[in-house]
Amino acid sequence: MNSIVYAMNFAFYQSPAEVTLALFMVSFITTVVCFSCLVEWIVMTLARWKMYEKAGEPSWKALIPFYNNYTEVKFAWNKTWAIVYISAMGATILFSALDAIGGGTFMHILVCMVSIFLVVIHIIFCVKLSKAFGHKAGWAVGLILVREIFYLMIGLGKSQYTKPEEPVAPAPAVEAPAAPAADEAPKA
Repeated sequence: MNSIVYAMNFAFYQSPAEVTLALFMVSFITTVVCFSCLVEWIVMTLARWKMYEKAGEPSWKALIPFYNNYTEVKFAWNKTWAIVYISAMGATILFSALDAIGGGTFMHILVCMVSIFLVVIHIIFCVKLSKAFGHKAGWAVGLILVREIFYLMIGLGKSQYTKPEEPVAPAPAVEAPAAPAADEAPKA
């Protein structure tokens, strides 16, 4: 309510030229931000499209929000962690929305905890993704800091996909035959 009163007061005390200039500036900034987001989406979709081709996944999966994240984590890590990653993303969105409508301190803490967990999982995912395409930790740092550029380098560059190793369950222990007791005579 206060923002509406402030806007009305701003419009009342300012000249029409100043109000028009302010509205033009807001419209210009909004247009630039929207255009930048569109360009970023196109670049990331192109990079993902090529990266999915290299990983042997259907390229159309790059077009679907959230499902593209699931697909990336699945081919860089495994299906279980892909589900955990997407669930954490959904929980962050849900808890943030609940916090915005008056969640209180508990909701603030919950949002922070899930967000920190998501950041940690994302860092591990970037390391796994760089290894899946034959790169070292430097590429993981690049994926964390400037994701768009490194996705393009993976998708359009010479990176080759190597399927990550699945964790191998330890072989069951084979029990050795029991040694005869000292008081028993060996059987012949």
